[in-house]
Amino acid sequence: MLVRFRANGFSLFARRSGEPLARLRLTGNGDEVVLLYPSHRGGWGALGDFGASAMPLDEALQCLSDNPYFLELRQTFG
Repeated sequence: MLVRFRANGFSLFARRSGEPLARLRLTGNGDEVVLLYPSHRGGWGALGDFGASAMPLDEALQCLSDNPYFLELRQTFG
């Protein structure tokens, strides 16, 4: 996985393909971030029907860790 800091946040990309995986956008409020995923319309979008919400960095990383897609990556390349 590649991590790049761009435009007030960290973007995570697949190392081999360069495909975008997730984005942690900084809120400027302590360690809170907004977790975003690649949008089918291009760019980044919130997961779910209620839009993006800020959460502590630890919680966002746990969400990524619990995501079935990332679990599959970890099992394949871990």
